[in-house]
Amino acid sequence: MKIVKWFVLFISIALILGACSSNSDSNSDPDSSGEVTEHGESVPEVRIFSSLPEANQVNYEAAKMIETEWEALGVSVDNRPTEFNTLVSIIYGDDHDYDAYTIGWGGRVDRIDPDMFIHSIFHSSNAGPGGNNTTGFMNDEYDVLADAQREEMDPAARQSLVHQAQEILAVEAPLLTLYSRLLVHAYNNERFTNMTIMAGEGMYNEWTPVRAEPLTDDKMLRIGSQFDLDTVNPVGANSTYEWRNMRLIYDKLVRLNPEIEVEPAAAESWDVVDDNTVDVKIRPGMLFHDGVPVTAEDVKFTYDYFIDWEIAYFMSFLEVIESVELMDEDTVRFNLKRPYAPLINVTFAQIPIIPKHIWENIVEEEGLAHPDEYLNEEAIGSGPFKLEQWRRGEELRTSTNRDFYEDIKIDGFIYRIYAQPEAVMTALETGDIDMNAEQFIPAHIQRAEEVSHLNVLEAGDIGYQYLSFNMRKPPFDDFAFRQAIAHTIDYDLILDAHLQGYGLAGGAGLVISPQNEFWFNANVDRPQFDPEKARQILSEAGYTWDDEGKLRFPLQ
Repeated sequence: MKIVKWFVLFISIALILGACSSNSDSNSDPDSSGEVTEHGESVPEVRIFSSLPEANQVNYEAAKMIETEWEALGVSVDNRPTEFNTLVSIIYGDDHDYDAYTIGWGGRVDRIDPDMFIHSIFHSSNAGPGGNNTTGFMNDEYDVLADAQREEMDPAARQSLVHQAQEILAVEAPLLTLYSRLLVHAYNNERFTNMTIMAGEGMYNEWTPVRAEPLTDDKMLRIGSQFDLDTVNPVGANSTYEWRNMRLIYDKLVRLNPEIEVEPAAAESWDVVDDNTVDVKIRPGMLFHDGVPVTAEDVKFTYDYFIDWEIAYFMSFLEVIESVELMDEDTVRFNLKRPYAPLINVTFAQIPIIPKHIWENIVEEEGLAHPDEYLNEEAIGSGPFKLEQWRRGEELRTSTNRDFYEDIKIDGFIYRIYAQPEAVMTALETGDIDMNAEQFIPAHIQRAEEVSHLNVLEAGDIGYQYLSFNMRKPPFDDFAFRQAIAHTIDYDLILDAHLQGYGLAGGAGLVISPQNEFWFNANVDRPQFDPEKARQILSEAGYTWDDEGKLRFPLQ
């Protein structure tokens, strides 16, 4: 009987303690005046996938700054520096298993046109797995503008639509641009001349290997990078680093020259029949790298193939195509669903022409579920350079396509992988490479200028590095939370301390660079770094802080 009493007593104490414990985690706390504040659920821990320091020191440091600011705001953060290709696979994955991430959009020359940064990245139709709207931004008003700007053929009217879209992005803040960089590169002036630097691209653009002139008998251009490639399959690639190499192996209908003008490439000419119809005449005499002629049928096959297999990386630029017709043995007709202003300078400048005789039955022959699974180790294209060898993590080696229609002076190029920027810098100093693929980190710029065999060139960037969110789930699905977070990023500190002034400060929804003057909206008012303002916005939206300083959602 005595034992029973103690048992009852124990149960009672346990219930009391449990109740006390429940109270400490309850939805109410007294403040300093003794008044009780009702709380909602705790804001969950946020996982930020960021860069490894050896891949992108600035993004790595920025993520640590963000972690500090968000922790001070009462948000727990799990900051995970991640290898680049792994990061890409996470944010493009089927299950969208992330909260926030830092990464960048390269300023490839075709992105001078605003369609990529306005439509492909933010239109709701591109929010599925593999699509470029990785943040999951859904806004009907925005979609209308994003669609209208690509159909508007009058430049001034289109500019107005692009400006309105930027105003929405600044307010909605689906991503926060952290900074854009000044693109500073160097090349070995004892081995090569006539190197090309381009706004948005830097020196490793599609013209430098084509126009470079060797000064010695060794005519192989050696390019150093700290970014490995994940594939040489043009159907499966989804990073700028992969495409910078593949666009030299695969030809396109047109290319944008260093003056940002459209030049014929595989297309000898084109004729805009009407707003919805464009005829393209194929350049005669072209050969794939295995000696098979490039035909108009290969061009039709390529576009049909990318559309039929819904290659998400490009679908934003292809969905407007109703059909592709063979008009004769040299001419292809593109029938559009509606007018599309960027067809020639964006779509034609991006889609790689793939050989029908290789890709037509590849899925069945290889037992694949999708052609993006194909290893494509031989990568037969019709571009200015032939793939000779790709060794993952080491180098990609090419030779010059002597049947190409440009007079190329070099014998080929080698894209060599290094572990970190310091190793690339050392390779430039010792002469092991001839140029750097990615722009210098600030600490290396003056160092390069002091090396007599290096010429240093610089250009502005139209790409940007950014912090993006997963708007499909809390807390980033909440408009007020994102507005508050936009005030927690010290954009000027990133520029001054980590870029040493070599670039431009970022801002909420700043996706069109000030370098891209015609399309940039200079009148957008963007949130500034102000942690107290962030607290004010959250408080006004009903968020509270518990007695441990942790942020709580508004009560439902």
